[in-house]
Amino acid sequence: MAFKKLQDYNDAKYKGKFVLRDDGDYADVVILYRDASDVLVADAHYIKSAKYNGYVHCCGAGCPACAKTIRTQTKIFVPVYNIKEDAIQFWDRSVKFEQQLQRDIFANYPNPTDFVFRITRHGKAGDIETTYSIRAAYKNPEDMSYDNICKEWGIKFPDYYDAIIREVSATELDEMVNVKSSVSDESDNLPSYKITPRGVVSTNSESNNLTAPKVPDVADYDEDEDMPEDSPF
Repeated sequence: MAFKKLQDYNDAKYKGKFVLRDDGDYADVVILYRDASDVLVADAHYIKSAKYNGYVHCCGAGCPACAKTIRTQTKIFVPVYNIKEDAIQFWDRSVKFEQQLQRDIFANYPNPTDFVFRITRHGKAGDIETTYSIRAAYKNPEDMSYDNICKEWGIKFPDYYDAIIREVSATELDEMVNVKSSVSDESDNLPSYKITPRGVVSTNSESNNLTAPKVPDVADYDEDEDMPEDSPF
């Protein structure tokens, strides 16, 4: 497997996601909720396989991910327009974040899209005690209104949530979670390693001609992709 640039790795890992990585990091955003009724929740599975890495909706009864005991997480994906990055992103939160949405946003700003909010991280990278502050920093100009942002990017909600969580059939999800690897089959056929005395060159033609089995490509496993539901990241 070839090396890849760290920047390319991070770009792929965080693509489409709103992330503040370290203590004191902040971003000015337009939160793409017109009122509290726009907030949606999803019962989600995070899939890591050679087929797909990312969130999918739980299929409910007979769900293949549930059958594989892949944890169901109730998620809120907060859509934001990140002004500095000029990108529409999703802030991955647990359902517990609804309390902060109500307290810091909707209680004071019934239509959040009228304002530019500054979101600031309080906690170093990896700190499970990390919190976030959300405050209105500016009035939102007309050219960054909800309608204009959606028009400029050619999107509409809730359809655009497909960019962060996919809705797939039970058949498609079964294929994702049941990708078989040939590694175990090949390893079963490997000969046992024969120990020879130190300093003695083996003349065993079988051991001299050993070749490494071909290992199929597998998806990277990122532990921080699947935080506990009450994680603040």
